[in-house]
Amino acid sequence: MSLPTYEQAWESARDERPFSNGTEGYAWLDNWCGRCINDKPARDGRDDEGCPLILVSLMGRTPIEWIEKRDPESGLVRLGDSYHCMYFRDEDDGGDPEPTPIPDPPGQLTLTPREPHERARMLTSYPEPVKAGGGS
Repeated sequence: MSLPTYEQAWESARDERPFSNGTEGYAWLDNWCGRCINDKPARDGRDDEGCPLILVSLMGRTPIEWIEKRDPESGLVRLGDSYHCMYFRDEDDGGDPEPTPIPDPPGQLTLTPREPHERARMLTSYPEPVKAGGGS
C-alpha cells in the first residue's frame, strides 16, 4: 500500500476543509505527521518528497484516507486527533514502511489469486455495546 500521488489524492478528496482553524490543523499535524515516516523527507528539507495528503489538506480539501474520529456519545473531537490517517507509519516502527502480506506456506495450493482481495485496512472504533433487558 503506497501513498497516492498528489493528483490522485486531490481527485478523491472531499471538497471540505479538514480543520476549522490553524490551531486544529497544527495540533493534528504535530500529532500525526510530525512523526510519520511518509513525511520525514519534508521534515529533512526535501519538501517535494513529502506526504501529498498534507498538501491536499493545506489546499482546503479533506483526503479520503483520513478517517474522521468523533466521540460517539458527545459527537465532539479531541484536539489533534480529529482524523486517523490510513497511511500513518511511526518512525519508531522501523524496517520497511510498506506493510507486506503473510506469505503462503511452502507447497500451499491456491484456488484464487490473493491480489484482488488485498486492500488497505484500518481498525475503527469498537461497535456499540448491546444492552440487555428492558423490552417493550
